[in-house]
Amino acid sequence: MYQNGNYTAYQQVRVLSSSREELVPLLYERLLQHLRRASAQIEARDLEGKAASLTSASEIVFELLSSLDFEAGGEIASRLAALYGYFSREIMIAGRDLDRDRLEKTIDMVASLHDAWVQAAAMARGNVAQGAASTVAQGAVPGEVVR
Repeated sequence: MYQNGNYTAYQQVRVLSSSREELVPLLYERLLQHLRRASAQIEARDLEGKAASLTSASEIVFELLSSLDFEAGGEIASRLAALYGYFSREIMIAGRDLDRDRLEKTIDMVASLHDAWVQAAAMARGNVAQGAASTVAQGAVPGEVVR
């Protein structure tokens, strides 16, 4: 287990060294951590801890919502916005009613989205790597304009 300060430093380096497409899965990972912790805290009747965990989870959902690019993302961005609104409501209701079942359903949905974003990030990395390999195969240096 990491000491808190070391783990925080590790997380900061991980975020700062991540590409844009890798940041969304990282946010989903943190969201899942907070939601799972809140579920355990509800079971343990740790209401103060539950409140802190769900507040952190809600902040991540709002960060995901605010990072959407509706112009470039079109219908997908609109659907994600609706889904993030749904998550926000479910988190609020689960916290208010101490409803672990409701929270578990949200966790399952977030986990599915996390998996999809991980795959998308891997595909994006593959396309970047493939593009660089193709550029090198054409005799150019990566980053150089091929004419």
